[in-house]
Amino acid sequence: MNWVDIVLVLVVLLAIWAGWERGFILGTLDLINWLGSILLGIVFYPYTAKLLQMIFPSLGAWLLPVAFLATIFISRILIGLVTSRIAWSTTPGINGSPVNKFLGIIPGFINGVVYATVIAALLLALPLWDDITKSTRNSQIASKLSDEVEWVNEKLSPVFDKAVNQTINNLTIHPSSNESVKLPFRDSNPEVREDLEGKMLQLVNAERTKRGLQALQPDPELTQVARAHSKDMFARGYFAHLTPEGKSPFDRMNDAQVHYLTAGENLALAHSLSIAHNGLMNSPGHRANILNPAFGRVGIGILDGGFYGLMVSQEFRN
Repeated sequence: MNWVDIVLVLVVLLAIWAGWERGFILGTLDLINWLGSILLGIVFYPYTAKLLQMIFPSLGAWLLPVAFLATIFISRILIGLVTSRIAWSTTPGINGSPVNKFLGIIPGFINGVVYATVIAALLLALPLWDDITKSTRNSQIASKLSDEVEWVNEKLSPVFDKAVNQTINNLTIHPSSNESVKLPFRDSNPEVREDLEGKMLQLVNAERTKRGLQALQPDPELTQVARAHSKDMFARGYFAHLTPEGKSPFDRMNDAQVHYLTAGENLALAHSLSIAHNGLMNSPGHRANILNPAFGRVGIGILDGGFYGLMVSQEFRN
């Protein structure tokens, strides 16, 4: 448990305490108010953006963030008018009853989990200090919230991408594609994450063994090929199976004198190991490589670019 875990736990505990103080009725109304305003913000911010663009054309990259926050603010006021009338209609004695206060823990806990998820997502998505991003990535609680964090990132990325220099939260390319994505950043000194490479090997083998497939053996030679490609993509600001010179994964394996009968490569760029793995498993082409019975060895190269994310290369061979 690191300091990010402690902060997230405190957020949940404070929300539970606030739920006790507010009680079940008021706590539930508060939950409806702010969750409803966020959902309305996600749905209607594009329309607000069109209006703001006509009024304030100079907003530029901040157009969508301002539209999103303005929509939330307006929605919160409108929903608050309704929930306030409901709150005023309740009997004061009910709000102060021990049962109502105890049940207030329920909306308080839900609030706390949502707060923690949003905080974890923002710590991963925003271009803050590398230490903050890495601590969040290594947080046990943030890891457990990975599915929820990925959903929040998916919804917030279109809103904040331009304002935060288009930070990428999850990126993959089909294994057979020659597509190349130009990254809006470069990192000449990413950190090799041997610990995460080991964890990803465990995740990959868990997917294989539960389907009756043989576990992949770690391959030191392929690991060096994988790390070199992850480092090159960070250094030259691209994301592709082909290097700018046109070298394929098989060319790179041949250059490293790695022998194979059959081989393959998966790539991912994401803000956490769980998001990277889930993204690969949800992609048919990458999933096929991970579950290919012809593969017996794998080299995984993960380089940590701080708030730029984790660059993951998986190199497979028979």
